[in-house]
Amino acid sequence: MTGRLCLFVLLLSAAVACFEARERPTIPTFGDLVVFSDPPGADIEIDGVDIGMTTPANIRDVAAGDHHVELSLRVGQNEYFGWSGDVTVNEHVLDTLDAALQGGCGANCDFAVGRGRVVCRSTTFGDTCAGVFFSEPALIWPDIFGGEYAAGGRLLIAGILDSDAGDFAGDTVSTLVYRDAWVGRQSVTVTDLDDTQQMDLGYWSTAHFHGESLLGLSVKQMVVAADSGGAEDILFLRFEITNVSGEDRYRVLYPDIPEGGYTYRSLYLGFGLDVDVGGATDDLGTYDHDLGLAFMYDADLSDSQLGIYSSSPGMVGVLTLEAPAGAAERTLTLWREDDDWDDGLKHAFAWRLLAGRLAAADPIGDHPHPDIGYHSDNPDDYRLIDAHGPLTLAPGDGVTLTVAILLAGPAAGTYVSGQQIEPGDPLSGGRHILTVAGDLRDLAVRAAELWERFKPITVD
Repeated sequence: MTGRLCLFVLLLSAAVACFEARERPTIPTFGDLVVFSDPPGADIEIDGVDIGMTTPANIRDVAAGDHHVELSLRVGQNEYFGWSGDVTVNEHVLDTLDAALQGGCGANCDFAVGRGRVVCRSTTFGDTCAGVFFSEPALIWPDIFGGEYAAGGRLLIAGILDSDAGDFAGDTVSTLVYRDAWVGRQSVTVTDLDDTQQMDLGYWSTAHFHGESLLGLSVKQMVVAADSGGAEDILFLRFEITNVSGEDRYRVLYPDIPEGGYTYRSLYLGFGLDVDVGGATDDLGTYDHDLGLAFMYDADLSDSQLGIYSSSPGMVGVLTLEAPAGAAERTLTLWREDDDWDDGLKHAFAWRLLAGRLAAADPIGDHPHPDIGYHSDNPDDYRLIDAHGPLTLAPGDGVTLTVAILLAGPAAGTYVSGQQIEPGDPLSGGRHILTVAGDLRDLAVRAAELWERFKPITVD
């Protein structure tokens, strides 16, 4: 009996071991996932499968666990916005994904405001009057068959990260002049009204690596052109700039930003325009300090690239109509193409240029007046800006800026085409260039009143 009992115990033990080793069927667990996107209307893929829904969507019975989600939104033929990332769905829980899409379009885009006598092309990346389309001029005046007057413009910002920036505290950061500095946030819309045309776009700051360009800002931009009332030669640009560095859906894309975001201090900003009056390398720039007007012109008022306007090339000005609240300083300044800071290593130089504090070691000098930056008597390829600051922008804070791009021909009878006109000292009121620019200056005097007349009623 003892031997049989031992054998029974051994057989029973083996049976139990085998039973415990068997794979037991499990009951799948599910959760729900709500997906939002900004902008809405994006197609949703989960783990590579198009689920046939668009945002916003409440997706029921998603298997609990980790999933890869892709959102895509195509607008028209050329604009594409998207987001991708991993999401964890918990059992019997309603999880939420709130994603901000990024995207835009490349050289195939052709968004233009063309009321009045000015045509300005823009991209979803915030480049305004920008010549990225190669086959199409960026800023045309005085009609669709007129000359080209710019290679590109964009909102330029430079500031210092405050103590809440963690390891980045004290860093000087700036947007770049031509390299990637902004990314599209929504499709561009162009609206025709009775006597105006309006273009709206939204974008935010972007960089491949922290420190390569400024991060943490969102911009809503409006461009308005009118075809009556004396505003035919003006473009109005309005910018709403918000610090979004603390928003979760922004930090998902840039996780090295400290939780809660960071504050910019000593921040300066303005609309920078790369004016090319026909040929790019034979221009000069100067300022009307009393009007707060920065403008550029062909040095000898003769440029064969302007066709029938070759002996009367237009003059291009940038004028601030509404400075950001709290900005006590302004700087009217130029810089040369050679001084662009697109290598990502010249943020401190960009800050000094926008703040009007150029140093002795900088490649260009500073005018002694605090409102005036670099100026030169040498024709070159210049950019110009009317910058404002210093500002403090904490997470969630915002400011607005409204500027005008003005175009006018040289005043008749004040010049001889082919003879160079010096810009002179910007503080001198008796300079001949101010007489030649009489029509442009008259337009600058009326610009603020015209903005009040033609601005959308939704703008306070």
